[in-house]
Amino acid sequence: MSLHLVGYARVSTNSQDLASQQAGLKDLGVPEDLVYVDHGLTGRNRERPGLQTWDPE
Repeated sequence: MSLHLVGYARVSTNSQDLASQQAGLKDLGVPEDLVYVDHGLTGRNRERPGLQTWDPE
């Protein structure tokens, strides 16, 4: 079984910046192409369209 690191970064407004979250995920060893992001979603909103593109296969 191989290990896949997958990252997810989210900000609540489009004016917020994901850079620090993405840098933290990179520091943890998550490949850039496996970091999924969403903008403008509050914690109350359970939809995560950025994760819908993830294919674990």
